[in-house]
Amino acid sequence: MTCEPIKDKKKVDEMFGVLSSRRNGYTYALYFEFALSTGLRVSDILSLKKKDIQDGIVKVKTQKTGLYRNIALNDSCRQQLEFYLKNKKEEDLIFPFKRQWVHKIIKHAADMVGLDKSKVSTHTTRKTAGWFYYMNTGKDLVKTQKFLGHRDPKETLAYLMISDAEVNEDLVNITWR
Repeated sequence: MTCEPIKDKKKVDEMFGVLSSRRNGYTYALYFEFALSTGLRVSDILSLKKKDIQDGIVKVKTQKTGLYRNIALNDSCRQQLEFYLKNKKEEDLIFPFKRQWVHKIIKHAADMVGLDKSKVSTHTTRKTAGWFYYMNTGKDLVKTQKFLGHRDPKETLAYLMISDAEVNEDLVNITWR
């Protein structure tokens, strides 16, 4: 089964709580916030070093597409990251995790907040970031496509997984007389 974005902000907030409550919870919650803030793939996040973040901008060459991206961090994520990286060297990995570990902690947090863990993977954070970016830009597909680094808007639409119910919710508000 393919992973889905988490469209309920309350569930995202609850996942922060679950991740924070674990041993090393600060780091896990920061990873989650960073993943949601940047919309990057897990492989790109796990390859980032301290030197790749300068003045609140994440500078990354994405592994899948080879595109260079400069992604601005919001103030909350930036402040948390600066505190976390304070004693790290420039060449140190920001998040020295294995992909499998990230998969495990994200699935566990999703399960703990009542989400169907069969629909959750490391890619869920990327799709969730895309969903909230899309909603916060007034449903701007072009900007969301750019944010996610997609070449084709069809790929962005597939990430958003807009349901018939979501279409109908807007549709009933259109009147003709």
